[in-house]
Amino acid sequence: MNLQGPELLEAIRYLPAIRSRQAELRGYSELRQPTKEVLHPIVSLGKLGRVDDARRVLETVSEKVGPCFLDLNTFAGQACRQWNELCDPSNNYEAWRQLAETQEGITPVALLREGATERPFIRQVLMIEERFGAVVIRTRRAAQDLPSLQAALSAVNDVNSVLIVLDLGYVRGAVEPKETEARRVISALRSTDPAARVAVISSSYPRVISVYGDQRGSLPILERELHAQIGGDEVAIYGDHASIYPEPFEPTMSRWVPRVDYCLDYAWLYERRRDDAGGYVECARRVVDSPDWDPAFADVAWGADIIRRTAQSGAVQGGFGSPGNWIAARVNMHIERQAALGAADGMEDDWEGDL
Repeated sequence: MNLQGPELLEAIRYLPAIRSRQAELRGYSELRQPTKEVLHPIVSLGKLGRVDDARRVLETVSEKVGPCFLDLNTFAGQACRQWNELCDPSNNYEAWRQLAETQEGITPVALLREGATERPFIRQVLMIEERFGAVVIRTRRAAQDLPSLQAALSAVNDVNSVLIVLDLGYVRGAVEPKETEARRVISALRSTDPAARVAVISSSYPRVISVYGDQRGSLPILERELHAQIGGDEVAIYGDHASIYPEPFEPTMSRWVPRVDYCLDYAWLYERRRDDAGGYVECARRVVDSPDWDPAFADVAWGADIIRRTAQSGAVQGGFGSPGNWIAARVNMHIERQAALGAADGMEDDWEGDL
């Protein structure tokens, strides 16, 4: 979006949160241009493959994503090697703010480090507001961080320049308690200032999908259900983790089974086939043959086009012989669908299909 300050925050209808990982960056980079023009995502800065230097990763984020809100990934095993100094509250998180200024169009998320005193956090918020015109505060511990969030709302020069992002994490099997938590926090924030702008992001994409069906399955996108139960767009901006499992976990050595995912507005479909049963080609053919397949979507969405080409050619596309790029394809389709849902009135409708 070619906007700044409160006007930028006001224009956000869908807030995807991705990480600086290869699959997520590629899925985003392959979005069609009209979709990119209505998005201003959050990107968590962490390792990118074997690259763990924050500046080098940020250069790639800027190249692949463009203007965005930059957060800091501090999860063990995912963080850049400089993460500790970047989230050092000294001089009001100066190292973090200075890093963001090395790339045009990057707005730093105000860091809320657990255990740090409130004063440098508030000063950081004010400095970001003054320098960048808008400030995003993301919390994964909304109830615990509530006093600091309320203090930030009270301190800023213009409450319309602030977006508080409640990251509720993984919500499958926990929609009701997450809804209750979000409602309580939003109510408290609006008691501080009725104009407080809030986004709610979450994910219901599971870590292990085979438990929902060995060969195929359909999973409802519970992020949308949660958002609706909170009160929809009248209460909070919708956001999600772009069909990625949001919690850190220790990778295990296991044999992966070829799988192709297909994204709808409110569900994810998948097909799984072992190599001796046709692998990725058979998965793609099954997806294309399903009643939910939309040829018009494949004309505009890179991820869906990859599925179609694989099905039609009978050959796995270059680079798609392992899961990484298929995750990128899913991320791409998911963001295309959700952006269209959230910003249909602001997007140029250049195809006849049901997004």
